[in-house]
Amino acid sequence: MTRFLPFLLAIAILGIFSCNSGERDIKGNALATFYANCTGGSYPACKNACENKYGTSVTTDNLVGLNTCLSSCNTSCNISTFCFQLSQSCKSDCDNYLNTCVLVLGASGFAQ
Repeated sequence: MTRFLPFLLAIAILGIFSCNSGERDIKGNALATFYANCTGGSYPACKNACENKYGTSVTTDNLVGLNTCLSSCNTSCNISTFCFQLSQSCKSDCDNYLNTCVLVLGASGFAQ
């Protein structure tokens, strides 16, 4: 995953700068949200961070925190969610944009 992160970041930055300001805001927000909420840039890394913080087994003391953290990882590290957020700035052929995003990022191992 880490070898794809600079490549993905470069593509995202080029895409953001090639957009008008409304598109740039949406794409920038999607990227910022992903990096802020998907700890480590992948679901396994995010899950490990949750387990390091709350423990690997569920107890009455950590139940809410662990479940909330893992649920956030599940949502934040999801390729479809990320691509959907990026596609919100789409002006035409948005279904194709969303499908391409999911296929390309999924094939590169992004968020896995």
